[in-house]
Parts: sequence; structure tokens; C-alpha cells
Amino acid sequence: MKKYNLMVLTYTHVHEVSIYAKYFHTTTNNSTSSGFYSFYDEKTLVACYPIDKTIIVSIEDIEE
Repeated sequence: MKKYNLMVLTYTHVHEVSIYAKYFHTTTNNSTSSGFYSFYDEKTLVACYPIDKTIIVSIEDIEE
């Protein structure tokens, strides 16, 4: 398990978010600059955030 510490940017705020997941996957669209990070625990989707509005600040290993 990992702890992903993120900064999610909005028009008026910066939100600090921590996600606990086993891994993440990046999905992008080659014709545009859009895409998203998908965070998973085993095969279950935990969270999604847009790549252009999200900064992965750190990734920590968590003992199970």
C-alpha cells in the first residue's frame, strides 16, 4: 500500500489530498493535453484526478 500526497488545483484554492492505494495509472488523450490519474486498491478504483490540475507531491510506502 502507498500513500499518495497530492495538491489539486482549482480556480480559487489548492486542496491537499492524501490517497491510500496500491498503484496508480495514467490515462491521456494524444489529440489533446487532457488526461487523468486513476488510483487503485487491488482492482477497485479509489480516486481520479485530472493530470493538468494535480501535482503528486510525494509517495510514501505504508506497511500493511
